[in-house]
Amino acid sequence: MKLYEKITLYRKKNGLSQEELAEKIGVSRQAVSKWETGDALPEITKLKALADTFNVTVDFLLDEETTEFSQQNQPQSISVLDKYADKIDDCVDNISSKSGTFFKKYGWISGILFIILGLYRTITCVLSILPIFQFSFDSSISGFAIIISIFQSLIGIAFIVGGIIIIKKFKPKRT
Repeated sequence: MKLYEKITLYRKKNGLSQEELAEKIGVSRQAVSKWETGDALPEITKLKALADTFNVTVDFLLDEETTEFSQQNQPQSISVLDKYADKIDDCVDNISSKSGTFFKKYGWISGILFIILGLYRTITCVLSILPIFQFSFDSSISGFAIIISIFQSLIGIAFIVGGIIIIKKFKPKRT
């Protein structure tokens, strides 16, 4: 059965006029008429809308071999994510366990990096406000800049403290 025959058959099965079908699909009545006579083919998006309206699949509409739609004969539509969900979960679990093992073994290195970053930040902030105190407060650096530098120094100190905590938590065990 050809596509144009299926459109006519299923439109009538659903008790729709050409105008009602056209309104549901978002086309003109003339477009539906051309589809049913075989003078034109629906666009892909309209084909999907037709399948949804008739409660059939696009595959069924396009397959000239099948004449009657049966839910049992149609493959279940499965999204790619659903199809591979178990495999994705296994991969994520595998990565998590391996990275967890790695971090338990070498996490103390990140503590050292935090300390280095904190020291760098603190030292650069202190050095940026040091000239102010050597001369006078009439220099080009404003009070607001001093407050920002002090705040950034405190953030650097927080990094140092965080690094120490990480090192203590992930300290390598001696065997």
